[in-house]
Amino acid sequence: MRTFHWFVLIVLSLFVGGVVTAGQTTPPASPALSAPPVAPCELPGAPPMKPPANENSGPSTMSPKSYIKDIMNSMMMPAAAGVWNAVATVTDASGVHEYRPQTDDDWNAVIASATMLIETPNLVMMQGRQRCVGGAIPAAYHTDFNRKARELQEAANIALIAAKRHDADALGEAGERIDVACDECHEKYQILEGDPENIHKVLGTYKMTAAEKAGAAAAKAQAPAALKQ
Repeated sequence: MRTFHWFVLIVLSLFVGGVVTAGQTTPPASPALSAPPVAPCELPGAPPMKPPANENSGPSTMSPKSYIKDIMNSMMMPAAAGVWNAVATVTDASGVHEYRPQTDDDWNAVIASATMLIETPNLVMMQGRQRCVGGAIPAAYHTDFNRKARELQEAANIALIAAKRHDADALGEAGERIDVACDECHEKYQILEGDPENIHKVLGTYKMTAAEKAGAAAAKAQAPAALKQ
């Protein structure tokens, strides 16, 4: 059974919010715009650098400034929601409602979301990028982490192609692939404080607390024998 993390849970909450307005004659406004903001990473960010003295001095390479959590919350989640929410089936007391982009503006909004979702994994894969909890991805896992980020990128690229073709069915299928790619990365690399499932994560600099270790041990002890192997 798949594990759903904060990213998916937020989207599910947005979906539930959309049910309330399902009786409208037009699709509701994007829930991504009405969702409450998520608190940023509490760790200090990178200090600003002084302006270069001249055109031949100063930085000339990429430099990660934000944490992965903040990129996820401010860029990746809204972009993914723009793709997911474009094609939806909502059931309420009045029946089943199918939502699809209808106008060029609708499709252009999906194209914009898919474009952002395509490029955001490049930011996550930047050398030196830190997680808010857990620090940088350990060097031994760079290839695996980048492969997972690229899978999300390729899924988003399919969504972009579908949106440019105004193909709602293909867009819905791409959204499912995006969902799976997000889950597979979270299940291995997203560390949540207080979560006993951290025992299965790539921890980096994170040290599990005694409570997390105890919770993991208790969960393992209660699991069926087949799951302990």
